[in-house]
Amino acid sequence: MSYERFIAWRHLRSKRTSFLSTITLIAILGVFLGVTALTSVVAVTGGFEEAFRERVLGVNSHLMVIKYGVDFRDYREIQEEIDEIEGVSATSPFILHEMIATHGNLSAGILIKGIDPATAQSVSDLPKYTLEPGVVSELEFERFPADGQVKQPRILIGHTLAERLGAERGDVIQVTSPLESLDPGKWSSKSSAPSSRQFEVAGIYRSGFHQYDNRMVMVDYQALQDFFNQGDTVTGVDVRVDDVFGVGAIASQLRRDLPEGRFRVMDWRQLNHNLFTSLGLQRLVLAVLFCFIVLVASFNIVCTLIMIVLEKNKDIAILKSMGATNWGVMKTFIYQGAVVGFVGTASGLVGGLAVCLTIKHTSFGLDPSIYMIDHLPVRMLPLEFAMVGLVSMAISLLATVGPSWWASRLNPVDGLRYD
Repeated sequence: MSYERFIAWRHLRSKRTSFLSTITLIAILGVFLGVTALTSVVAVTGGFEEAFRERVLGVNSHLMVIKYGVDFRDYREIQEEIDEIEGVSATSPFILHEMIATHGNLSAGILIKGIDPATAQSVSDLPKYTLEPGVVSELEFERFPADGQVKQPRILIGHTLAERLGAERGDVIQVTSPLESLDPGKWSSKSSAPSSRQFEVAGIYRSGFHQYDNRMVMVDYQALQDFFNQGDTVTGVDVRVDDVFGVGAIASQLRRDLPEGRFRVMDWRQLNHNLFTSLGLQRLVLAVLFCFIVLVASFNIVCTLIMIVLEKNKDIAILKSMGATNWGVMKTFIYQGAVVGFVGTASGLVGGLAVCLTIKHTSFGLDPSIYMIDHLPVRMLPLEFAMVGLVSMAISLLATVGPSWWASRLNPVDGLRYD
């Protein structure tokens, strides 16, 4: 062990001056609290971002291809073209409309999505959010049955919407649209009465994302075609890709390959741009603010080292008169500050991990109408913890430079003048 480390360790362990020991403990405690708070904030904000992404991509696809206008009849050919692109794992057609659902005396505005039960499960994780297994397959609707008897279509609704309407599995709800038909050939200037149809509740899903559970419902897309007296047309095509974070490259390729001006291609980031931009900005701001806690704590390290320099003025003079270099004296105090920063950072990381585990295993109920999810999520990544530790140590080491440099510049004559 070099003499710089030996002296630094002796200074930190010295019990002769209880005041300095107290200052050192306060400096360690400050770094501990700052790192604990920073790791907790990074984990919770990262958990929110991951939870929203999982909920959004659990019910929806990674990418949507929508044709301008309402006459999207060549969707099967478009699907085949999209399936040939490298990185695309599945496609499925869909129809979207805004309607009103009624059960008894209760009504609610809904976003009804017509899906293909046979392929929809390959472009989303919807089945794992349903309360009844295999319910997505039960949505299948035969528009032109062989016996000519069209059966009542079935519908899948979110649990929050089910509570609002007082509906359960097996109940019948009425879906009403202000549009009698979306076939341009049947449009006229005359007003038309709203069209409606009854749907049997096939099941209930719980995605954990309030906007979906409260508003979005699913039916067989052929049931919507029959509802609006449409031909074989859809709104667009859902696309699932192998790499959810590489969806931008596939979206760009689709924009180049598909006929220009006829289709709109939107990935999950564009569809939820405001949400994820807001989450990213909040995470950055909170991380910067809590970094200031560590920065403030580093001033305790500065104060500790200054107090040690003032107390050890004579000892520094003796060391320099014995041949210690300015760099050797500077390293002595840098080591002391580094030990304080390391102990505070290490204990802070352990404290942050404990806080995150407590949050993860404790039920902190959130109001989904405000926070959009019903629990407090946490994402603990070793890389993020390591980054927090590196930032804390960097701040702590920078805090030692000033006092250490001052100590190294002391004149031995000034330290021994009055002895």
